[in-house]
Amino acid sequence: MQLVIEGLSKKYPKNKLFENFSYTFESDNVYAITGENGSGKSTFMKIIAGVIPASKGTVSIFENKKKIDKDNIHQILGITAPYLELIEEFTLKEHLEFHSKFKKLLVGINLDEEIERANLSKSINKNVQEFSSGMQQRLKLILSCCYSSEILLLDEPTSHLDIKGIAWYKDLIKRTKQKRMLLIASNELDEYNDFAKKIINIGSYLN
Repeated sequence: MQLVIEGLSKKYPKNKLFENFSYTFESDNVYAITGENGSGKSTFMKIIAGVIPASKGTVSIFENKKKIDKDNIHQILGITAPYLELIEEFTLKEHLEFHSKFKKLLVGINLDEEIERANLSKSINKNVQEFSSGMQQRLKLILSCCYSSEILLLDEPTSHLDIKGIAWYKDLIKRTKQKRMLLIASNELDEYNDFAKKIINIGSYLN
């Protein structure tokens, strides 16, 4: 699978983020999207996910050289980001059941074991609104990483995680990154240094 970016630009009336960015991302690779605060990392991820439009340029996804229709992108895309909220009225168990209606688990994943690793087993029947921000972040990452998304977008993935949570996150990525395309938007070296093979400074694409 390929994610092809051609001449991508994003600007606002008083702020230009990046300009004329072109790149081809490939499956079975981990990429770090870096840059200073305000450089456009999260904006870039939102454009890929179809949350906001680009000012110029195109984003195309190809599978076996065949372009995937925009209406079907959600089927192959997984995302964890600060601006995407969980359903507070749902329990953890209800989130898993709801998510499972749309996506299959990755081969080899045991969901009970993943919940145990994330230290969430005792909260399986609690409403998410009772969760701490760190617990919510761990659940978000499970929903993204443990289900079958060929392209995975992680924006500030260790937000609200403590030292143990960061260690858990690294282990989760190492176990689930195979055979998929993973983009990590971050300016925290700890979030990508162990597994990102290619680092792209989005802030450098500014004329």
